[in-house]
Amino acid sequence: MVQTPARHETQTPEQRYQEMYERVSTFTDKLGTPIDPGIFETVVVLNLLGLHTFQSCEGHLDHGCPYPWVTIIDEERSRTFTRMWQSVCELEEQAKASRTATAYDCYLSADIQLCALLAKWEAEDLLFGQITGLLDAFYAEQEMQTNPARLLVKRLHPGTYRIEPGFSRVVKELPDDLKATYLAHGQAEMQAFTSFLKRQWQQSLNQEKKP
Repeated sequence: MVQTPARHETQTPEQRYQEMYERVSTFTDKLGTPIDPGIFETVVVLNLLGLHTFQSCEGHLDHGCPYPWVTIIDEERSRTFTRMWQSVCELEEQAKASRTATAYDCYLSADIQLCALLAKWEAEDLLFGQITGLLDAFYAEQEMQTNPARLLVKRLHPGTYRIEPGFSRVVKELPDDLKATYLAHGQAEMQAFTSFLKRQWQQSLNQEKKP
């Protein structure tokens, strides 16, 4: 039997990058706003590495957050969590309305099942490990010890993670006249990480070529 190579195996790195670039250029938010230019390449390279993005922002002083961020999603896990959580909420409302043991048994059983699943997911969170592994490798190359813009991963809810500068946790406490400086530091850090990710992707392509 003659096997036809997968499409990506016949494409050059430039073609694969351009294809993803064009795909990402179609991404918009609910208002139809395209991806910010300052975070665009980050989104492209993350998706090339198989890390599917959900939302992103380059950071702004006049709206949104004064730091860059990008959200990565495990779509199947996120859908499963949302479906189960909605079911638990509905069962809780039914239990409170009926006030019967049967209804509370159904509600509590569903809630416990969800809690058990969340514990299992956290113990085997491969996507979180992949993201933190990339960040660890990136910072292993850095010599700077004091870096308030160091990028961290935040779990938003099961299956959804956000990469953002560490100072984002206290950004509301920063003096207004320092926010522009920290925004610039955060953007520079995200760009440096993007360059690192691009090198990682190129290295993965070289590994694919090896017999």
